Amino acid sequence: MFITTIIINKLEVIIFKGLSISKKVFLKDKTYLLNHIINNFGSFIFGYIYVSIWKSLTKSSEMTTYVMVNQSALWLTMFLPYGCYIPQKMREGTIAFELLKPYGIMYGSFFEVFGHTIYNFLFRSIPIYTFSILLLHAELPSSNRIIPYFITLFNAFLVAFFLNYFIGLWSMKFISYTGAQGLYYFFMNIFGGYFLPAEYFPGILKQIVPFLPFACTSYIPGSVYLGKISFSFAFFIQSFWIITLGITAYILTEKLSKNLKIQGG
Repeated sequence: MFITTIIINKLEVIIFKGLSISKKVFLKDKTYLLNHIINNFGSFIFGYIYVSIWKSLTKSSEMTTYVMVNQSALWLTMFLPYGCYIPQKMREGTIAFELLKPYGIMYGSFFEVFGHTIYNFLFRSIPIYTFSILLLHAELPSSNRIIPYFITLFNAFLVAFFLNYFIGLWSMKFISYTGAQGLYYFFMNIFGGYFLPAEYFPGILKQIVPFLPFACTSYIPGSVYLGKISFSFAFFIQSFWIITLGITAYILTEKLSKNLKIQGG
């Protein structure tokens, strides 16, 4: 009982300390609210154009829902801060101060990105999703899919965080992050499932794509929303990649932190 109490208290400290970091990022992002509201219209129009293309090709209203659900979720699963803020800290030289803080770089980066993502969910994803329901008649999920969808959406965020975090680690090793960022967007656009769902890939790729980490960010949550794949399958694949990417990120962080090249200052 005593050990359990200690563990719970420790977890509370870790969580609340992290949430205080998230709150600072949330309030910082909120200063740009008007700019982001205007940007939401551009994002919605882009989704509308993409929906129109799919309608002309498939004559299916299902793709309207798939595209717009993922369009609203891109702010949580793809458009995260470049390298989880690490490249910016490398340029400014402030990464050195991260090493002096009582928590690790990965811990701080996660809660910084988490605060940014909560902001995006409230002021970007929800408005775009609402417009999709009202103007494009995207379908609401059935009641038994709401909780599974939000679980897979959160898992999608975790996978996307680690993929972006690797870009930050790349900048810690090689200073520049543009090459890694380009590869990230390339693989996300091709295999993420937003532009092209897995079932439309040719041959064996149709079977492989759902098992890739990139598909965990858009294809899997969108398919769970529509009931096209089971929650158990989605949860298993996403959990596998969260654990694999998380362990790899931790090991690389520990290794790179010992040989950090600091730029700027």
